[in-house]
Amino acid sequence: MPIELHIMSEEPPVEKLKLAIVGKEKHGKSRLSATGRKVVLNHDFDNRAEALQGMKGVVVASYVDPQWPNQPDAAPKFLDVVGRLEETLDLHDFGDLIKGADKLPKGTIVKTNVVDSIQTMGKAFQNYALFGQGSLRREISIGKMKVFLPGGWDAWNAEMTPVENTILRLLALPTDTILILHETPEETEDSTPDKKKFTGKIGVYPARYQRLLKYVNELWRVQLTASISKNTNKQVYTPKVYPLPDHKFDAATTMFLDPIEEPNIEEMILKHRRIAAQKGLLSQTTLQSDAKVLPMTASKDVKL
Repeated sequence: MPIELHIMSEEPPVEKLKLAIVGKEKHGKSRLSATGRKVVLNHDFDNRAEALQGMKGVVVASYVDPQWPNQPDAAPKFLDVVGRLEETLDLHDFGDLIKGADKLPKGTIVKTNVVDSIQTMGKAFQNYALFGQGSLRREISIGKMKVFLPGGWDAWNAEMTPVENTILRLLALPTDTILILHETPEETEDSTPDKKKFTGKIGVYPARYQRLLKYVNELWRVQLTASISKNTNKQVYTPKVYPLPDHKFDAATTMFLDPIEEPNIEEMILKHRRIAAQKGLLSQTTLQSDAKVLPMTASKDVKL
């Protein structure tokens, strides 16, 4: 494959989204990712497809390891799907890998890949490595069942290396890529398991996944935020997106966004493109019909 050249003055805004979403559990990360450009393919490692029920233009592929004593297979199945995505983005052609995919209409093209979540994806790769290589693990027997635990740094490397490599393969695809990570209070350098100390800032969990953030351009935090309901005039908590850095989290964005945004990725991209056009960075004609940019109207065209 030849080296790819980008003339940045000619690149349209947000041609390809490389986004990491960070937040606490049940704060709206998965729902936010499902508002990406359609068709959204959610690679579900958390076995929570029901969380996206009713969302149009979203397809979920769930990867679940079988129970002991069967060999874990979520990781190799995911690699098979990634390999197929490198050949075609038409989900109709995935019937032999994803049950029911061949029933989707021909031309069901993936525009957004979501890994939900990175932590559980990493666990799938670790499970596969520990099962196949006894030198990487410690074993605990519970009745007739065996539990495999990491036996040292090689076990963690056996997790991180395929996670990192697979993410790089996804990012190379001509689709948007969204990585979902969990947050945790950031610990100080002198923090210990017995006496934890915190910086007051938010980091990703587990901390080793911090190294993945260098591959994305957008790093947003999602948080349930208090507001007053217009209907009931009572306080409610709804997900909000924080794409700009603050005193708690080092968010990042290359887009023209406000400190707090409503959880809709398509609308956020469109807002950015409108402002870019106002600043002369994107022509009005291009804003309306730039064929190089993944279509903003895709969600209206997808019959799913």
